[in-house]
Amino acid sequence: MLLLFALACAPKVPPPVPPADTLIRWRPGAPLPALGPDARQDRGLTAAAEVLAAAATSPEARLTTAAVRGALAAGRYPGAARFVRVLGGTELPAALLEGVPRGEPVDVGWAWRDFADGQRWWVLGWSPRRVNPDPLPSRVDPGKGVGLRVEGAKNARLFVVSPSGAWRALALAPGETRWVGDLDEPGEHRFEVVDGDRVELLFGVFVGGDAPMLAPLPTKPPREDPLTVVDSLYASVNGLRRANGLAPLTRFTTFEPLVREQAACLSVAGIVAHDSRACPGVPGRATQSWYPRGHYYENLAVADTTAEAWEALLASPGHLANVLCKECTHLSIGAATEPSPERRVYVVWEAMVFPQGEPLPIR
Repeated sequence: MLLLFALACAPKVPPPVPPADTLIRWRPGAPLPALGPDARQDRGLTAAAEVLAAAATSPEARLTTAAVRGALAAGRYPGAARFVRVLGGTELPAALLEGVPRGEPVDVGWAWRDFADGQRWWVLGWSPRRVNPDPLPSRVDPGKGVGLRVEGAKNARLFVVSPSGAWRALALAPGETRWVGDLDEPGEHRFEVVDGDRVELLFGVFVGGDAPMLAPLPTKPPREDPLTVVDSLYASVNGLRRANGLAPLTRFTTFEPLVREQAACLSVAGIVAHDSRACPGVPGRATQSWYPRGHYYENLAVADTTAEAWEALLASPGHLANVLCKECTHLSIGAATEPSPERRVYVVWEAMVFPQGEPLPIR
């Protein structure tokens, strides 16, 4: 009787904590004073860079959206990071550091691979850190779930997309844990936290398995003419809307010059921002010269090709929500190629609704 009583009153044993390399979390490393007081080398981001370097089987290897996603999953890094690569010498090339933002907390990770001809293939990734999530497992058994708690977000929304592409939006209260259950479908479930109009967290939880091995990186594709490829992007958006039971959007050619100019400005400045001093946003510019006003749902992407830019949009539930907005009626798309050897393409999608009718120039 005493033994039974003792067992009944014993405290519950907590479940074992997964090993460190199975947790999705930040892993701050050494500070990087050259990039500012708040820049640090993150070990998870470094692991992602190492995965990309290992997948480079040729000096001409290029980074793809799918490869970056896979590398971040392998490194268990919870942010949406940008990677660049160059060929250089034994020292970290200055060109890799040019785009890293200063004056704000930022994670950095890099790696390299040497080839027989003496060339060194460098890859560097960085991600601004504005919110802080609690660690969570990168793999769960079918039918289980995970809890997500985020600090630092002001107006956050959580999107979860299943391996089959179905997605759901969930409330994410500041400082509270949001339980995401019913993860039944095998494969990668993508989690995205959007605060305001910025993607702050982007990661995957694998059900019934782990992150797959990364395939070798492809070499550079043929050059594209951005003016001739936007037609396919319009078709892709409306095909996606029809598949989701929504009406197609009308191509709004009136604003296409504005959107093309925005893409060109971003490509020259080398930034991806909805509104900045260098590149004022499309909504602000439109309201200065057109009336009546509308509501805007904007997506931005930078990639090697427009197809990869579209893949990046599909991988982001927050961006999908913009092109699948029920009230939207019009769409303008612009693309531009950056003036650099990389020649990446910048794409701007502007989905719109005009409650008072299509705008006309202010005379």
